[in-house]
Amino acid sequence: CDDIDECGTKTSNCQQICTNTIGSFVCSCDPGFSTNVTNSSICDDIDECATNTSNCQQNCTNTIGSFLCSCYPGFSINISNSTLCDDIDECATNTSSCQQICTNTIGSFVCSCGPGFSINVNDPALCDDINECATNTSNC
Repeated sequence: CDDIDECGTKTSNCQQICTNTIGSFVCSCDPGFSTNVTNSSICDDIDECATNTSNCQQNCTNTIGSFLCSCYPGFSINISNSTLCDDIDECATNTSSCQQICTNTIGSFVCSCGPGFSINVNDPALCDDINECATNTSNC
């Protein structure tokens, strides 16, 4: 008797990977998929986000056969490890809107003003000049 290669003759019905064996065949799945529990020739997508196998530090989005990591506002994907997020220093990159002093914080930044100025009540990125003579806080 000769073995029939069900994989080579395309009679296996394997959805993804077919491995011929003596007298039979075995179906398996690509990475990111698992064998269907009721039909071993079908492969189901693994939701790496729901199973917590993605290792995404912040946000995880499942895709067919894989996943994508993303970061909260104020963070960016790490260049050498796409599952990690790095703080963006808005002050160093000049992406803050601070008029005078910018202080980086984790995921954000805070604006402040130098002596003789106060934060504008309508726009905390701007500084208003304090009239020390009108407020009697100087030796006028």
